[in-house]
Amino acid sequence: MHPISVCIIAKNEEARIEQCLKSIKPCGFEIVVVDTGSTDRTKEIAAGYADKVLDFAWCDDFSAARNFSLREASNNWIFMIDCDETVKEIDVEELNYFRKHLSDKVGSVSRENLVTENGVLTLNNIDYTERFFNKKLYHYTGLIHEQLTPIRGSEIPAMLLHTTLRHTGYDMTPEEREAKYRRNFTLLEKQVETDPENPYLYYQLGKTCEILEDFARACTYYDKGLTFDLDPELAYVQAMVVSYGNALLRSGQAETALGFEGIYDDFSSVTDFVYLMGNIYNENDMPEQALEQYQKALQMPEGRQSGANSFLPLYQCGLIFELSGDRDTARALYGQCGDFAPAVQRLAALEIS
Repeated sequence: MHPISVCIIAKNEEARIEQCLKSIKPCGFEIVVVDTGSTDRTKEIAAGYADKVLDFAWCDDFSAARNFSLREASNNWIFMIDCDETVKEIDVEELNYFRKHLSDKVGSVSRENLVTENGVLTLNNIDYTERFFNKKLYHYTGLIHEQLTPIRGSEIPAMLLHTTLRHTGYDMTPEEREAKYRRNFTLLEKQVETDPENPYLYYQLGKTCEILEDFARACTYYDKGLTFDLDPELAYVQAMVVSYGNALLRSGQAETALGFEGIYDDFSSVTDFVYLMGNIYNENDMPEQALEQYQKALQMPEGRQSGANSFLPLYQCGLIFELSGDRDTARALYGQCGDFAPAVQRLAALEIS
């Protein structure tokens, strides 16, 4: 067995925990499952795969539960995974090299976020999250949306691993989503009372409002988060800016969103931001500027949002040319969008009109 412990916290996850454990079991790691109060078969299922299944009295603090799992792990090196995630690919040799030669660093993994569209589980976006670390150097902080934090110092020297997780946690019924994010909102409000100068909390409050489709309120939190002196290179700062812009558009504040021209230089290398600027110009009836941004996005690397450098800007360009009366160019652009449903529908509409 490799000297690595997988840590999982769980509550009422009988529908998903087995797939998670099946995907990690072949790696030969110790598996520690911490149950925070399940009333279903979660613990019974976990016992068939895990080396330890432990109880933790829930106290409205995700970090406390995660740190308990770290303390109970037999090994110093931890691989953290959640019940709504499965391992798509993992390089165990790379993990062993990492722990031997990069002992002060943290390993980040790629995470494919999947949602159901038209009855099919579809890639929505990809993010990167720190999951492999030495528990002597790092622990978790924050009641919710807990962050890996150095025990000493403030910097996390992270490196991207050749490991990919598939995440279905956003694929919920409307009722499940409502219950989960209202709980999250309550915990975030509680945390911000004690840590009001933490911009990350305002980002998460904004995201929670956005998921609940309260876009105007989301804008308020994003705006507050961006009043701090932030590093535009940080992934969450980039995500907050893009989320703020999208929330402004969704709440009918397209003219206000034009103010993002003032921060363009700071974020012009971020694919999702460039695509967003195209949408902002488009919503403000500025098609030439929109086309310029969409064309730029098409030349950029893959963004966090699936299609931000491919079918999404192609589709928007197609709409602009169709609206201008240039149907031939619109058809060609829609045709480059592959099986993107809105583009397929526009092609069909053009054929019969």
